[in-house]
Amino acid sequence: MTFVRYLSLFLLLLCFTFCSAQPSSEEDKITNNLNFGSDLPPGLLAARSMVLYEPGFTRTELEEAQKYFQQAGIDVISYLDVDYVLSGLDPSNVFSNYFNSRAVKFLILLQKKDSEYQSIFTEYNGTRAFADKNHVSWKQSHVSFVELLRTIYRFAISTQKKENFLINDVPETGFALRFFKEQGERFSADVKFKSAIPRFNNDADDKELETILREKFPVKWELVDPALTDAELDQKGYRMVLRFVHTRGDVARDLLGYDVTQTASSLSTSYFEENIPKIKTIPSKRMIYKFYFKNTEYGNIFLGTKWDADETWQDALKNHILILRQELKF
Repeated sequence: MTFVRYLSLFLLLLCFTFCSAQPSSEEDKITNNLNFGSDLPPGLLAARSMVLYEPGFTRTELEEAQKYFQQAGIDVISYLDVDYVLSGLDPSNVFSNYFNSRAVKFLILLQKKDSEYQSIFTEYNGTRAFADKNHVSWKQSHVSFVELLRTIYRFAISTQKKENFLINDVPETGFALRFFKEQGERFSADVKFKSAIPRFNNDADDKELETILREKFPVKWELVDPALTDAELDQKGYRMVLRFVHTRGDVARDLLGYDVTQTASSLSTSYFEENIPKIKTIPSKRMIYKFYFKNTEYGNIFLGTKWDADETWQDALKNHILILRQELKF
């Protein structure tokens, strides 16, 4: 019994370490597009920064980070869970506007990666893309978080002049942002008119997207440039646009306006198997896709009548369309 108990504990810890050590694919889309250099971004000690941290970080670690950043002159004004910020097009627009309103100049990513801690410093580009290769970025890693922070401190004070002095003693976390004008746990009959379906902008996914839509979505739709805004889509005659969030299940429910008091450790997802409706459970901390339709003129979103999120975009899209067809009877 003792051996089994210790083995179970070891496997649990191993699973936690592995799960918390893997940056999401949304983070990878940003970091893979950065231009890394040997120096911290210029002006770091003279402007405001925002930290985007992975959920595996503890409050104690964030307080430790703020202590070293403050001593170095890095003015971090807030710490945000990265799975919120990089969850999808609509939330990214809101966060980008929020960063602009707070005059954020730099972004700092704190990651736990392959049993190491990693930090990435980059210049915020002022858009919903957040960062790009046009600015020189800097990264460091270490098995010890404190040693990583000490390295950042030494680099900062030895290479730049400190101009930030009024810096928070403790990390500010959380935010008060509204992501959508109105959310409805229902479908809109307006999807029977021409809907805009943004491309993924890679050939394999776009081909699969088109195949799923042709087979499952028997109304008027067109694939469109994902860079088009709601207003531009409205001007082109699209009443609705299909959007999604890709993030942890609990984060998705919070962003989309569900009652988070009803969010448990696992979430029941409605799906179809050979056109037969079924239910399965997915841990709420797991990365999922959740689709919804958005009215391009008013900004209202229609989440559907059931929680239909899934672990791949293909399954999540099929779930959403099939439930929509069932509810709207077409």
